[in-house]
Amino acid sequence: MFLKKVELSEKTELRFLSYPSLIILGLLTIFPIIFLFVLSFTSWSLLVPGSFQFSFVNYFDRMINDSNFIHSLKITFYYIIVNTFFQMILGFAIAFLLFRYTKLKFLRPIIIIPMLVPPAVVGLMWKMMFIPNLGGIDYYLGLFGIPAIDWLSNPMTALFAVTIASVWEWTPFVIIVILAGLDSLPKSPIESAVIDGANTFHIISYIIIPLLKPIILVVILLRIIESLAILPVVFMMTGGGPALATEAINLYAYHVGLEYLDIGYAASILVAFIFILLIFATPIILSSLKKDI
Repeated sequence: MFLKKVELSEKTELRFLSYPSLIILGLLTIFPIIFLFVLSFTSWSLLVPGSFQFSFVNYFDRMINDSNFIHSLKITFYYIIVNTFFQMILGFAIAFLLFRYTKLKFLRPIIIIPMLVPPAVVGLMWKMMFIPNLGGIDYYLGLFGIPAIDWLSNPMTALFAVTIASVWEWTPFVIIVILAGLDSLPKSPIESAVIDGANTFHIISYIIIPLLKPIILVVILLRIIESLAILPVVFMMTGGGPALATEAINLYAYHVGLEYLDIGYAASILVAFIFILLIFATPIILSSLKKDI
């Protein structure tokens, strides 16, 4: 018996080729999110046998009255605003310098190095840099007569140290994307502005930024998401301390779920985390979809 050859259309072939990717995406992304929402409606605690049941506990009231949750929420907003702000400002400035001065092209491959380092390694590396008296930061400050600082033991300086590590790691991403956008811009508007006597500030404000608006919005959105996913760096540098000074909402959920074994409450915290992400992401997405009139 001979097998009959079945010819598939190009559209059908592409559809079949996409199925494995969709299955993997579902298993690794969609299913965990659905399971997380399911857990948020349970009172499951690993300390209480048989507690995995749908009780529809009002975790909202518990979160509102949980001072640690409120504190972690404030720290999360800090990471979102401060990290994203400095990454965008530094990234745009460096990208513009690399775009304007062609002699600096040799720096482009070097700039991406911080982004290639695993986040946990970044956290460990910067933790060593901030060791009082022995770390590189205090050494260079000592050259200017500044006394050694115990960076990771003080709540204010610990938060600042984590911010430095995050900005160092992810500013290269902003540089790469903005630089690609600058390289793709039409030359004629910029050249015409230079002929008309426009200075650098006017060129950036009235030509480059409006033309790069869609790219900038996408980069901001991605940086907000990554600012929320700062757990590995914080975990390696401070563990959320000192006195919960650097504990973002995802790290707090980690402690609640894996240290206090309150799975239901930890899941509800992460659901709140997802809604926070949507609150920040939705306006940016809508703005990027708007067509300039």
